[in-house]
Amino acid sequence: MHRGGRCGMSFTVAGLAIGHDCGCALVRDGQPVVAISEERLDRHRHSGLWASSLTYCLEHAGIRIGDVDLFVFSSGGPPLPAGFDGGLSSLGVDKSRVTTVDHHLSHAFGAFCLSGFEDSAVLVLDAVGNCEDTESSYVASRDGVVRISERDPARPRYKGIGSTYEAFTNFLGFNDEESGKTMALAAYGDPGRFGVPLFDFAPDGGVMGRLTQTHHWGVLEFARSNGLAFGELFDAGESQESRDVAAYVQHETEEALLKLIDDLLKRTGASRLCLSGGVALNCVANDRIRREYPGLDLFVLPPASDTGQPLGNALYGHWRGSGEMPTAHRGSSSFGRQYDEGSIRRALAKFADTLTYGRLYRYEYEYYKDSDPARTAAQLLAEGAVIGWFQGGSELGPRALGHRSILADPRDSRVRTYVNSAIKHREWFRPFAPSILAEESHRFTGDAVNRSFMLESPSILESARTDIAGALHVDGTARIQCVMPEQRPFHRLISAFADRTGVPAVLNTSFNVREPIVETPGQALGTFLSSELDYLVIEDFVVSKKGQPKKNRGNGDGA
Repeated sequence: MHRGGRCGMSFTVAGLAIGHDCGCALVRDGQPVVAISEERLDRHRHSGLWASSLTYCLEHAGIRIGDVDLFVFSSGGPPLPAGFDGGLSSLGVDKSRVTTVDHHLSHAFGAFCLSGFEDSAVLVLDAVGNCEDTESSYVASRDGVVRISERDPARPRYKGIGSTYEAFTNFLGFNDEESGKTMALAAYGDPGRFGVPLFDFAPDGGVMGRLTQTHHWGVLEFARSNGLAFGELFDAGESQESRDVAAYVQHETEEALLKLIDDLLKRTGASRLCLSGGVALNCVANDRIRREYPGLDLFVLPPASDTGQPLGNALYGHWRGSGEMPTAHRGSSSFGRQYDEGSIRRALAKFADTLTYGRLYRYEYEYYKDSDPARTAAQLLAEGAVIGWFQGGSELGPRALGHRSILADPRDSRVRTYVNSAIKHREWFRPFAPSILAEESHRFTGDAVNRSFMLESPSILESARTDIAGALHVDGTARIQCVMPEQRPFHRLISAFADRTGVPAVLNTSFNVREPIVETPGQALGTFLSSELDYLVIEDFVVSKKGQPKKNRGNGDGA
């Protein structure tokens, strides 16, 4: 394999993926330069394409396709065949510059390289990788990432933790990629109602689910064979039975994860653990791990699902091509490009190339450039407005962390119903997240853990629950984000909101309405003008709707 790039020049790797949630990432000399999911550009959720993402990344980096030293592909399902080049040869790329990586190994590289650890155990869990893989474990160091778990070719994917959770999600009436809805619904149910184990465990620490098929068929068969009254198929949380089913699969999943982690830590003697794969986005389970292993140094990859595959591929490609392990640790998941004032003004003037196809622009609007947009946004929030907040480069992964966010006042319990029903148009049981000043987070959690990426849902102290009533789940937990001082201007916004209200937190959800999270200024404007958002703050520009009356925030008790 090529080592070190062209003499005297940097070594650039492009990561690309085949399957779903595809995109592109560029890594130069072991450092991420830019990364984007294709869905942010083509506006199709979980897009399986990558061409627009590759163009986006090359343009941002100011390079041509011929300047890339190595392209690395991964896939879900069957492994990619020998000599696979994804069609890049038609673009003039020699096949010697293209290689592939195992799906789970890519997840492991992404998690370890971004963790900042010198060494660690790594656990990867998802619905399926290559060769029916659903769980795999590794030891990682500056010398490499080595798999230590055996792959069982006779074990079907529906025996895995992630596939089992996916099957129950499908049974409840949600799509395969909507496991977060099952997790949210679980808080309304009784996890002990059914009392039948969902997983068996081997002496070597392996896990074997009890389903005999994938998707809802597997759950129906499991319920019939065990005499379980799971209620109506595709109920989507309308009955207590479906809520109890969600609580059941959540509890059984947590128990299985703890068993795997306990075995891995005993085998490796590790004091650090990295998690990746779609199951690692289960923030309730992650909080359980944190509580069960308080001395463990835990890192969960922010783009843990397949959205992180291109980045993991590129980081692996740097190690393979240069012989050096990348050290890509960073305190932010913002990997997208930043849009300059000219781009924003073009969008605000509705140039044709900035418009969102098929988007209905329902309102007339006006805008101005603000000298302190963070403080203005804080004032608007304190007055009850719900705003779209667009700053810097977009985040990679499913979490909006202050770059592409919808924000509201967290104190009013009615705001959750209003944002869910009137703006986001999503299920009643889904909670929002509070973004909290990192230096004040102990007031809410009672500990000093820095939860920067909305990947854990700790219990909130009784004394602080009224401060974030609108962002609190029914069980008293919250998927918090600790916002560091260097995360300007988001930290400044929350600080200004605290100055006005005494609450160092805002309600935060992703900037989208039944679509992928917005990427461009034009997309942000389109979503703003076709929704019930009150204001849009896009870099230094504040956008408002002409003649729009103040909204009724819903029913229920206020702060």
